[in-house]
Amino acid sequence: MPELDRRHFMKLVGVGAGAAATAACSDPVEKLVPYVVQPEVITPGIALEYASTCTECSTNCGLHVRTREGRPIKLDGNPEHPINRGALCARGQAAIARPYLPQRYEAPTKRNADGSTQKATWAEAEAAVVAKLRSAGGRTWVLGGQVGPSLSGVIDGWVSAVGGGRVVYEPFAYEALREAAAWVFGVRALPIFDLSETDLIVDFGSNFLEAGPSPVEGMRQFTDARDIAKHSDGGARLISLSPRLTLTGANSDQWLAPKPGSEGPIALALAAVLYRGGARTGGDDAAVGRLLSGVDSKALAAEAGLDPEEFDALAKKLQKAKAAVALPPGVAATTSGGTSAAAAVLVLNALLGANGRAMQIPSSDTAGAPDTLQAVKELIARMQSGDVDVLVIHDANPIYSLPPSAGFAEALKKVGLVVSTATLPDETSVEADWVLPQSTSFESWGDAEPRPGLRSVVQPTLRPIHDTKSLGDIFLDTGRAVGAHVASKIPGGSFREVVETAFSDSDFRSVLAVGGDFSAAPPAAVSVGAGVSQIQTGPPTLAGDGDFTLVAYPHPYQGDGSGSDLPWAQETPDPVTKLSWSSWVEMSLGTAAELGVTFGDVVAVETPSGKIELSVMPRGGIRDDVIAIPIGGGHTQSHYGSLSGEGSVGVARGANVISILPDAVGEGGGRAWLSSRARVSRTGRFARLALSQWTDNQYERGFAQKVSLAALLQDDEKHHGEEHLAEGGEAHEGGHDFALPYDPANDSSPDSPYRWGMTIDTDRCTGCSACVVACSIENNVPVVGEEQAIRHREMTWLRIDRFVGDGEVSGGRERRPFPDRERLGDSDVRHSPMLCQQCGSAPCESVCPPIATYHSDEGINGMIYNRCIGTRYCANNCTYDVRRFNYFDYSRENWPGELPFMLNPDVTVRGQGVMEKCMFCVQRINGARQTAKNEGRLIADGEVVTACQQSCPSQAISFGNTKDKKSEVVVKADDDARSYIALHVLNTRPAVTYLAAVGRDEDGRSHG
Repeated sequence: MPELDRRHFMKLVGVGAGAAATAACSDPVEKLVPYVVQPEVITPGIALEYASTCTECSTNCGLHVRTREGRPIKLDGNPEHPINRGALCARGQAAIARPYLPQRYEAPTKRNADGSTQKATWAEAEAAVVAKLRSAGGRTWVLGGQVGPSLSGVIDGWVSAVGGGRVVYEPFAYEALREAAAWVFGVRALPIFDLSETDLIVDFGSNFLEAGPSPVEGMRQFTDARDIAKHSDGGARLISLSPRLTLTGANSDQWLAPKPGSEGPIALALAAVLYRGGARTGGDDAAVGRLLSGVDSKALAAEAGLDPEEFDALAKKLQKAKAAVALPPGVAATTSGGTSAAAAVLVLNALLGANGRAMQIPSSDTAGAPDTLQAVKELIARMQSGDVDVLVIHDANPIYSLPPSAGFAEALKKVGLVVSTATLPDETSVEADWVLPQSTSFESWGDAEPRPGLRSVVQPTLRPIHDTKSLGDIFLDTGRAVGAHVASKIPGGSFREVVETAFSDSDFRSVLAVGGDFSAAPPAAVSVGAGVSQIQTGPPTLAGDGDFTLVAYPHPYQGDGSGSDLPWAQETPDPVTKLSWSSWVEMSLGTAAELGVTFGDVVAVETPSGKIELSVMPRGGIRDDVIAIPIGGGHTQSHYGSLSGEGSVGVARGANVISILPDAVGEGGGRAWLSSRARVSRTGRFARLALSQWTDNQYERGFAQKVSLAALLQDDEKHHGEEHLAEGGEAHEGGHDFALPYDPANDSSPDSPYRWGMTIDTDRCTGCSACVVACSIENNVPVVGEEQAIRHREMTWLRIDRFVGDGEVSGGRERRPFPDRERLGDSDVRHSPMLCQQCGSAPCESVCPPIATYHSDEGINGMIYNRCIGTRYCANNCTYDVRRFNYFDYSRENWPGELPFMLNPDVTVRGQGVMEKCMFCVQRINGARQTAKNEGRLIADGEVVTACQQSCPSQAISFGNTKDKKSEVVVKADDDARSYIALHVLNTRPAVTYLAAVGRDEDGRSHG
């Protein structure tokens, strides 16, 4: 029957227009299409999960893809995968939108001579490509991203058959680190680090928590190494060296801010101190001695901008540590001497005894490992000389991710036939002669090898939505069509059969059930060799003579820009700046004052390679001689990455910092990202940024508390538990503040066996925002877009507040449009996840006129959306600012294309004029309740896992029944020295308990 929009219904009821109400019933009829033959494994209403692999980055975490009636709706980590062990990062969570994105290529597309495009059939497209391949005469090249071993083997066979070559291109290929391993240990492969048993971590700009080779794994290992329950001494300390305060630096115990590009000399200076103190590598120590004999540690530290006392203290900490490890520079810190810098850190690790313990070297690199930037430039030279007749581009966007000075766009015009297999339009695919669209990883078969011997499977969980093919089948079909001499080098059957053959040593059904074969190859037994003699010291080579060193750093959610298509990657605030949607330039408060600019002022950033304009983000956590710009912005073709969703295709959202970088090649042919100086000038314009948090000052409200390690060790009173969660008690601070006791008549029904609660350990929370994205996808939280985000109308049910220090009231409470507590060298950053506190005495409930918000028998503050009339009284009365109002009908406007198919059918899609907020994933509680009811028992502890809890890489969140004294949520909250309730003095009696962060520094700070 026709549906009446509730908003129109309320309007019509208000004027008593019964006849008009009948006429308003004009929404189209929706028909249910039943199964003719229902698949055996599908039961309508019951979710199915499939084990697969995340392909958003080269880490290749294991996935569990939850499907409903044949469509993926949620991604969770695979608990059996050795890398991520059940957790998943924010970008991995956001990848669920890939198959449903509205701008996907729907069929093969041909570009005409006048620039227009037209759709074609696969037969037409493949015939045109095959005809050109036959006449290319061995001048065919493939340029593409890193793929799994099975697909890599198919491509290699295809190239061998048709004649030509292949270049594997990844913007973040870690070429310097791979080459450094070859210099030091004789094996060109990415080292694998294990931080879980360390006592000191020195991060030389790797930024492993947000942009390293394996962020999810790094977060888990880091927080395990600092677990206060296992390590009474506080566990591992983290010292971060970076010119700007990154997310890794924010989680460190000490942040040092040397000059950018000085990481290698500092590592070499520290290695010299250790060597002279008697430390040895166990390898070619004579070569190491020759390398370090002439090193003047004090001079190198001074040139790097480190205070002599800071350097001496760091050296002493390394000498004193029993299980220290050093992490080599990451993408943002890769200079022209990047291989030397990484090699110096590897030598330092060998002197620390980390080789074979916290650092392992694989026996070989993974199949299809990326080539260097030098190899890409050699291909460009071939293209420019007309030596490439056919160029096939897959899983790469080189026009965007290569600097314009590399000349790729111009060279592309000299190629006879350009074929792209892009899933979505991008800057490169729109220039191709033919687009043969490949299916997404949710629609095709594949595998991945993140580490040698560790093979995981990619299996389809969705039939192709459009007329697309898997990339493997594209190469197989075109290769066989070229001719018999070619077909003999192409595997038989479909690409699925190729993948299945790759796992022939195992039962394929078992592989599909588990997600792969996780028996990784043993590491190589390596030692330091004579190749260390190649290590050089000296400042990095920087183009230009500007006043500032330009630091281009990977966006934590958009990566190299390939994640910009994902709406949650755009809308989730950057964990450090709390900005979303656009691009920005970070500069110090002093630099901004000197330039006469403030938040939102547009400045021109100019290098010898070009000029871009961006809005300013002043902050305290960055050196005065540095400006920093995130990589990933400035797209012109992406639906969400450009303004196509809100304006027109071709209008860039933000700016592409790569466009003003030189095509600098460093040692070993790798790419140098830290390669330019810049000038900054005012433009006189203003463009406001979407800033979600306007101050990092707590103003002594105790949202993010901290307890010193010394105080923690002295406090042996452990008596909270159920008393803390259910019966109340005095607050920690001051002693005179009194919290009202638990009220069984209001907080939950005395007849109910449940009162659901949550414990959040802020000492484990890194602020990565994986929980934020997981919550949004699980609960159908809409993306509002840049314009509404600027107006602070974001809809996220869960946010992570970022505070610096204890906070203070003195100096006023004015809202400054940039962080006002950050200070150079200060790493006292605290993350406070904030969601509905499920108050026992909820301020929102008493003011709701239609009683749309209520208290359930199990202690959950629920919402009846049909009752809500949008007065927003509840939001005005909410103590914690966690309620969200639908200003627009986001359910229709912000789910374009096929995106509605990814909505969770267990959660209502809210309409315009409705208030909404977190309800502890009540749909998951009800699912577990039904299972327990069928088995005649209560819901067991750990049986209900909320979306935020499940995704958290650091396992900072616990959820369960607070009436069960043995439940994990009660046991973890039974910590009188650390547990606290947000704004306890208001006596709202929340069901969320926080555990204070632990101050492991030497000044002994107490509670916030």
